[in-house]
Amino acid sequence: MLFDKYKNKMDKYLLENITFRTITLILSILIAFLVWIIVSRTDSQKVVFMPPKIINQEFWIAGNEVSKTYLHEMGQFVSFNLLNITKENANNNIENLLTLVDSKFYNEVKIKLLQQTNYIIDNAISRTFFVSAIDADTKGLIKVFGVVKDIIGDKVIDSNQQILSINYSINQGRFIINNISIEKEKPNSQKEVKEEK
Repeated sequence: MLFDKYKNKMDKYLLENITFRTITLILSILIAFLVWIIVSRTDSQKVVFMPPKIINQEFWIAGNEVSKTYLHEMGQFVSFNLLNITKENANNNIENLLTLVDSKFYNEVKIKLLQQTNYIIDNAISRTFFVSAIDADTKGLIKVFGVVKDIIGDKVIDSNQQILSINYSINQGRFIINNISIEKEKPNSQKEVKEEK
């Protein structure tokens, strides 16, 4: 009789022990799975710069790769802020561009932008840029083709074809400007770009 009671209690404790261990194992596996989900979701989050205007095209971003439509939007944004300048919006345009500049080149780019802005302000020039084409086929380089017009009062004092070259890198979806250069367009360079497409 005593042995039966002892055996029943022992069986009950063994069953509780096995149940407890099974539940603990299941919960440990579940916690490990949830930690894996959290870590993988945290690593996949990206900070993506969106130009502050209505986006006209769909685009995608995957790791360090972005679609050409996103590069076109960024090319328009940079060219607008760099080459559409009046003395009223000059400082604001500089701030818009500096948010995208790599920290290694920040001071150098800021000095160049301030020099350009001071030239515009000191001479009371309004500069406008009309985009005619954007080439984003080369990785790390966006070329924006268009006409730059310098205006004083209501007279156009200078108008010429220019190419804005934007060297960039993408780091987890973040668009970073490494270098910007402007040069006069050679007569047939835009036609060559269109033929290659």
